[in-house]
Parts: sequence; C-alpha cells; structure tokens
Amino acid sequence: MVCLDPSVRVDLVRGGVVRLPEAVGTRILALAGALWVTLQDDPRDVVVEEGEAFVVDRAGLTLVCALAGPAAVQIETAPAAPAAAPETNAPVAASRAA
Repeated sequence: MVCLDPSVRVDLVRGGVVRLPEAVGTRILALAGALWVTLQDDPRDVVVEEGEAFVVDRAGLTLVCALAGPAAVQIETAPAAPAAAPETNAPVAASRAA
C-alpha cells in the first residue's frame, strides 16, 4: 500500500490484507471488527479489536488482516523526522575583543 496522506481509512473483507513496508511509528486503529497484525521477524501475533490501537514498533514489513469478518482500519503514518543539520568540520574562527 502506498499512500501519501498521513491518515487513511481502509475497509477490509474477512481475510483482506494491507501491506505496510517500513511502517515504524505507524498507528493502526481498529474502527470496526478485529485485526490481526503481524510484523516481519517478530514472533508476536497482535490482535487489535474495535476501538483499540497498536503502534508499529519495529522495521520491516507489517501485515494487517481482517480477522473474523469485515473490518475497518485507520492507518496513521508517523510524521517524518526533521532532517538533521549537516555536520561540518570547518574550524570556527575565534573573535578577539578590541
């Protein structure tokens, strides 16, 4: 799923899946139904029920699946971190008081 909006609602049929690559910090909110969230290289199975939310806490692929029937999910991407100022190795000139 590629989405430029910071927040999107997705309606899923039973077994429907949303793929979220590199979704660290993304908030997954179950608006209706139940969701099964699985994270790459993570042994946990996370179940998010209606009204509950889960924040993706690791890098890699995240899958969100409608568990027992239709479900609605709100996916809120984490805000991008501000770019760090480039480091410089230039010497700083000392000022002399007159």
